Amino acid sequence: MDIKSNAISDTDPVRVNPPQAARALGELLRQTPEYEAFLKALKAVNNDLTVQRLGAQMRAHQNALQWGRDGSDQHEAELMRLDQELENLPIVQEYRRVEAEIIQLFRAVDQIITQEAGVDFALNAKRSGCCS
Repeated sequence: MDIKSNAISDTDPVRVNPPQAARALGELLRQTPEYEAFLKALKAVNNDLTVQRLGAQMRAHQNALQWGRDGSDQHEAELMRLDQELENLPIVQEYRRVEAEIIQLFRAVDQIITQEAGVDFALNAKRSGCCS
């Protein structure tokens, strides 16, 4: 048996099923420590009572701003103060740290795919589903 005749050369086009390849890539990314840490931090932030309280207060001030009820800029100032208080929480700082790590991983993957495909991957990616 001639092994060379069964091998794929560098010049032969490789047939890929894009949806299958995308699912496989998604599954691999889901298994990374960065993604696991991101999900853990996201869950922690979403379940934190202080974050929930601050978020509710921020939404009330945003609503007042949206409806033009801020003649003295009181809502704008309070919104900025609450945002700073939220960002200073250790749980939010941890979330921001792992968020930055997962963004870095996704950008690296995007760069590799872009280089290999010869087209800007993220810029041209379109979300799809059952009905698109």
